[in-house]
Amino acid sequence: MTDDLPEDTTTDSPADEMPDEATDEATDGLTDSGGDRPRNTRVILIAAIVGVLVIAGVGIGLFLRGDSSKADDATAPKTRSTTLDDVKVTGAFGEKPTVTFKPAYVGTEETFKVISEGDGPVVTEGQRVTLDYVAYSGADGSELDSTYGQSPQSLTASHTSLTKALADALVGQHVGSRVMVAGDQTQAETAAWVIFVFDIRNAETIPTSASGTDQAPKSGFPTVTVENGVPKIAKPTGTAPTTLETEVLIKGDGPVVASGQTVTMQYTGIIWATGTEFDSSWGGDPVDFPIGTGQVISGFDEGLIGQTVGSRVVLIIPPDKGYGSTGNSQAGISGTDTLVFVVDILAAS
Repeated sequence: MTDDLPEDTTTDSPADEMPDEATDEATDGLTDSGGDRPRNTRVILIAAIVGVLVIAGVGIGLFLRGDSSKADDATAPKTRSTTLDDVKVTGAFGEKPTVTFKPAYVGTEETFKVISEGDGPVVTEGQRVTLDYVAYSGADGSELDSTYGQSPQSLTASHTSLTKALADALVGQHVGSRVMVAGDQTQAETAAWVIFVFDIRNAETIPTSASGTDQAPKSGFPTVTVENGVPKIAKPTGTAPTTLETEVLIKGDGPVVASGQTVTMQYTGIIWATGTEFDSSWGGDPVDFPIGTGQVISGFDEGLIGQTVGSRVVLIIPPDKGYGSTGNSQAGISGTDTLVFVVDILAAS
């Protein structure tokens, strides 16, 4: 829900709420490969921030690629590198690597190569992996993006939400390993292969849902039930609050969520007036969103900061803290709609 989810992402989303500009690309690239999760999930939240490793728009296709149609290759640069064996990587783990090859790189398939093997635990399916990366354009060898010297990135190592090449590059590798991945972006731009180098810094198994101490429900909040492990919000009754309201149903015993952290969560959102569910991450991997940085709708920023990891929190978000007077037409949200979310906070870093 980005703040710009109120604005104009791919639709009118105010995800600024969720990065507007990234919305179209994000939704297209994420929706087709994301398992059973509802389409709006990506539109509303992910589209806005394109949370994991969005490298100037090119990372989307590598991680969650959709359309496989190819661009016209009439203007493609001459191919000089065709396998990762043609790419040289130097430098120590944890330090920004030097990556050299003769452009253009155009592979025959997406693949990966272990540059150096770490001695940490093996990454398993579904774990949350923290890593640093650098990305290069296969077309001209220019650097596209890097996290070295900044904050590392986290994502779920999962074959259900990542492309096979990326998932294989993470699952089964040791923490401490440096891995190189070739991602095919030619569906978006001629000869637009991307070379990534990752340093796998950490891997942890996160809970699948909130866990902690049950809290007494607050009056005025809609009822939340659990069906097959998934929280469901009943259609609210009465007049919607005009201010942001929060309710803790389960009090987790983890650390307090602070501004600037990335929160791993599962969530469901409904419209107060109709009880219609417009967005949910359940049914797929947990999602990661930066909190307190203006990349999600302000009700999310304000409502989750100060909560503890492990908690299940209900947020009642009025229009001025959600998608504003413009609403979000793609999600069926009008400019006067109050929203209700139930959020399981699974991790924060």
